[in-house]
Amino acid sequence: MFNTLRNFSRKADRYGDLHFLSFYGAVLSRFAYLNDNNFYKNYVTVMGPIIQPQILEAINSVKSDNLESLLDDETLYGLNKTKEEGNIFADYQYKYPDTKEGKQFIDFVRLQMPQNINITNNEVTGEKKMVIQGASPENGSVRYISIGWSNYGEVYVVADKRMPNTILLLFRGTYSAKTAAAYSKPTSITPLTACKLPNGEKEKFLYGIFKITTEMIHTIIEALRFLAWDFLGAREPNSVKIITTGHSLGGAMCTDFSYLWMKVKKIDPYTTEPYNVLADNIVCLSYGSPRCMSSSVAKKFCQFVEQKKILYLRVTTRGDPVPALPPKMGYQHPCSEEPEMRKMVSEDCNNLLSARPKINVKYDKDLDCQNYKTRAFVPNPIAHTIYLDILFTNAVDILNFLKGIGLSKEVLRSPDGSTVCRIIMGENNNYSAVFFDVNNARQVPNNLDKKEETVLSEEKSPEIELTSTTGTASDEKTGGFLKTLSTPKTFKIGGNVAEDIRMTAVAFNKCIINMKRITGDNFCPQKPADGILFDGFDDKVMPQLSCDTSLNTETISDTTSDTIGRDTSSTTTGTGGKKTLKRRKHRKHNKKSIKRKMRRR
Repeated sequence: MFNTLRNFSRKADRYGDLHFLSFYGAVLSRFAYLNDNNFYKNYVTVMGPIIQPQILEAINSVKSDNLESLLDDETLYGLNKTKEEGNIFADYQYKYPDTKEGKQFIDFVRLQMPQNINITNNEVTGEKKMVIQGASPENGSVRYISIGWSNYGEVYVVADKRMPNTILLLFRGTYSAKTAAAYSKPTSITPLTACKLPNGEKEKFLYGIFKITTEMIHTIIEALRFLAWDFLGAREPNSVKIITTGHSLGGAMCTDFSYLWMKVKKIDPYTTEPYNVLADNIVCLSYGSPRCMSSSVAKKFCQFVEQKKILYLRVTTRGDPVPALPPKMGYQHPCSEEPEMRKMVSEDCNNLLSARPKINVKYDKDLDCQNYKTRAFVPNPIAHTIYLDILFTNAVDILNFLKGIGLSKEVLRSPDGSTVCRIIMGENNNYSAVFFDVNNARQVPNNLDKKEETVLSEEKSPEIELTSTTGTASDEKTGGFLKTLSTPKTFKIGGNVAEDIRMTAVAFNKCIINMKRITGDNFCPQKPADGILFDGFDDKVMPQLSCDTSLNTETISDTTSDTIGRDTSSTTTGTGGKKTLKRRKHRKHNKKSIKRKMRRR
């Protein structure tokens, strides 16, 4: 109530307590929506010419054990110096608060950075005007790897030799109704158990998002390792920091990944060479993210923030309805319930999008970013398409999103319905790709992703039964829904993710060697031109990362691999639970009981 009254009476700030790092992350998260036809071109057009090399060098100079320095704009970018002392931004700074003792920040709007970036991304038309002309990168100084698969769009891993101590990990956000289904289906009502720890504690997440974040996690890590070691030439332990970012769904995925990274860097072989060049700490920049963690996991995440192991910023645009999804039924944004921690991580900013007479941005208005909970705003889906003056209107298919129409932009499945992964490596105009069957990268092939996807999309199924993973249907607080169709089969959602644990360094390097040059004008094919899928996996496996089974082998069953799609009409075994009788008449009775309980909630 106090903050609401204060917001009505106070004068808006030009920017507020807004770090340049937040703007930098917003630009990168917008790039994640580009396909391979435009990603490299847009990156090199912006990073250097528009966002000057001095900024990139300054970000790169921060060591992984001192990530908080990234938030000190005045020191980091030399804003306390004069123009004669080499401060190229001397005429383009602002103070927050507007007092003599206020902190100095880069005035990126007066530098026309968002204006030129929106033109580069074809969000608006116009002629670019460079206030300070930067330099383009030299040929061969930027290389990226994109990872896309049938269940999800793309993840970009970017290495820039102007930033040899930094590597970028960009997660694509909600670009269609299909990707929105990862957090808007009935199975997202409450967090589901993804891991049961040795002490009996359950780690719960918004399972649809957690699954697509972790099912290809080893491929993502190998791409990080490959670019850091082979392209950037890193050799010193803990020398290459990771900046991960994403908007919408991508914001949730980078948040989940950052949490898991705390586990990754404690597990062999990720503590040894060559993986040890990747820093233990991580930067996580989230924009318009839905809630993706249970309250207990969010609190553990916030502890990592307090310990300065995760540098976390959560940026929201006022009126954006997505950060309020799913409702608070066991979900929580990290650090959102601790007032002092919320001030450290939160930036809530104005929606400056203008739709009349055409899409544009009110660059002359105040962003007014605040780090406390402001007054309530009427939910407006259009607010989801602008962050810190960077437009996402052509990235987010908001019209079809609202209509519930899914637009397939993912890699095509194999003829038998298996998930297929595509890895692309791009540099200048040289693009190569390799495709493989994800089942071959799993320890236990299941070929059931398509069936699970079908179940998750059946919102009007004639019979829907919600049953907890402990085998007790009445326990609404435990995770793990079963969604039963009119057929006698049950489909279990929750439990261990079937990770790509056969993706070792040797296997990934073989993928790189077996890449084939992409010819023609389309650099993001949905299937291999020759129809051949790579299969160079052996029996060596990496550790399970979404749930470290080496520490908890007796209490975790691979329910994703073993249960989804199996005929379990007579018995169903849940994670950590017991067998329970599931005859048809009992399903009908339990369905009514659960519906009554859900109505009461």
